[in-house]
Amino acid sequence: MLHSAASSHHPHHPQVVRRNFLCHCLEGGLYMGGAAFLQPETVMPKMVEQLGGRSGVIAIMPAILPAAFAVAGLFVSPLVEKMTRFKPWVMSFGLLQRLPYLITGLLLWFWQDAGPWLLPLVVLTPVVSGLIGGVGVVAWMEMVTRMVPERIRAAGWAARYITQACIGMVAGAVIHTVLTHAPGQRGYAVLHLITFGFLFLSWLSQSFMRELPAAHHYHPHTGSYWSYLRSLPGLLGSQPQLLRLIAARFTGMGYLMVVSFLTLHALHTTGRPEADEGHFVSFQNIGTILGSMLAAWLGYHSGGKVLIILSRIVCVTMCVWVCLTQSFSGFTAAYFVLGFGLFLDRVGDLTLTAELCPPERRSTLQAILGFCNVWSLMLATSLGGAIYAMSGSFYLVAGLAAVMSLVSILILRGIPEPRGQS
Repeated sequence: MLHSAASSHHPHHPQVVRRNFLCHCLEGGLYMGGAAFLQPETVMPKMVEQLGGRSGVIAIMPAILPAAFAVAGLFVSPLVEKMTRFKPWVMSFGLLQRLPYLITGLLLWFWQDAGPWLLPLVVLTPVVSGLIGGVGVVAWMEMVTRMVPERIRAAGWAARYITQACIGMVAGAVIHTVLTHAPGQRGYAVLHLITFGFLFLSWLSQSFMRELPAAHHYHPHTGSYWSYLRSLPGLLGSQPQLLRLIAARFTGMGYLMVVSFLTLHALHTTGRPEADEGHFVSFQNIGTILGSMLAAWLGYHSGGKVLIILSRIVCVTMCVWVCLTQSFSGFTAAYFVLGFGLFLDRVGDLTLTAELCPPERRSTLQAILGFCNVWSLMLATSLGGAIYAMSGSFYLVAGLAAVMSLVSILILRGIPEPRGQS
């Protein structure tokens, strides 16, 4: 009887796995669904342009939140490697990272004469949130990797994105309504407050996840912090497949390079009002649902690598399409393709990364990969912004994104699928 009772609480017991899987999907779906009301690929670039932001600032908006998330991870990974329980750390910093959206929403609503402070306030909100979230994200990733078995991880990531997309389709209609009836600062305040509401619900759903201390078979670094930092290049150099993955990630930033200016290009080309970007959000999320469903099925059977390669092919197709179309319906279709391909990429990247990293140093290696990804995000999007600022040509940005995606496919072909090796 005692053995039976104990086994029912084991973290890999079917009931516990189902509970954790459901909470994991809800947490991510509600978080990202809430973020859809301030869609970094669609809403934020247009918002920043209307507030007087320059091309360089507009270019980095889709990358600024994931980049901020990745900065802090490298500095807390030695502490995370020594943990046997991750949930208290994740929950504490998870709540703090959500508060900037509440604060910004209230300031935008009540501080009507914000004037020149409005643009910095809007831009810094995801930065501050991401930096705080980055302190917890390495522990969160390790917690999820232990709680969700390997075989169903791709399905878990996909389910999160499908939940996000379902909320996002509603978000598109809400954005259109809000910006139609309350354009400008009041509308932005409402969108920030709605976002916080969903983020808080996501935090609550995560609180129901069950974690037990793992058998601590890892070997964290025991020297000084300086010696830990000096050991990182050698640790990364001993993993040639991860070096290839870093190169594939950088050259695979085509989606973010294009989407920074796609909304502006689409609205300027078609002459449609700002509120119509809500339609783009809705169709992007329909693409997200179908892309995530395909990613769940294909990732379950074949792993993450094939998903990333397929996403790069979709990116090249999208780049060609947005250079040729001139109609609002054509751009709406492009956003559908964007959602489809972008989330094939995200599911594939999360799945492949978790399986390429050796478990005994997974926290540190994922923190290194995240830190390297900061530079990939900022360099790629800044390059797109510089080209757009100098030439004023959206077509040059789209052409460069397509070429980089083709290079990324060649690099990915040299990375073996870890699922096949096992």
